[in-house]
Amino acid sequence: MNRFKVTFAMLGLLTAGFAPSMRADARDKETHLTTNQPLQVGNILLAPGQYTLRLIDQGVVSVYNGDGTQLQGIILGWTAYRKDAGDKKFFTISQSQGDQPAALKCWFYPGENFGLEFSARTLEAAQVARSKKKGPATGAGDGAMGTP
Repeated sequence: MNRFKVTFAMLGLLTAGFAPSMRADARDKETHLTTNQPLQVGNILLAPGQYTLRLIDQGVVSVYNGDGTQLQGIILGWTAYRKDAGDKKFFTISQSQGDQPAALKCWFYPGENFGLEFSARTLEAAQVARSKKKGPATGAGDGAMGTP
C-alpha cells in the first residue's frame, strides 16, 4: 500500500511539472482574423482574407497570412484595458470613411483584461519621421515644402 501511495505521489509530481508544457502555448497569443474588406492595421493595409496575429514582444505584433507562413508585417501597439475579460477574442474595428479603409483599433486575447491598441497616430508618427529623414522638398524655387 505504501509503494502504491509513493507511485501515485511521484506520478502527480511529474504531471504537475509537465502540465505547463502540455497545454496550448498562449505566450504568443496567436489569433486568427478574417476580414471581408480592406483593413488598416498600423502601417499595414490588409486585403480581404484570413490573417494570423502573433505577439512577438510586449506591444509588438506580427501579422501573417491565414496559414501563418508568410509575414505581412510587424506593428506596434500600446496597452489597452477592458473591464470585462470575456472568453472570446475581441477586436475593435473602425468604420471605413470615404476612401480610407476600416482600421483595427484594439485586440484583446480571450480571457484577458489587457490587450493592445493600435492607432492612426502610430502610422502618422512613422510617416512624419520618414519625411523628416528625407528632409524638406522644395517647390519651384520658392522655398515651399512639398507634401508627401
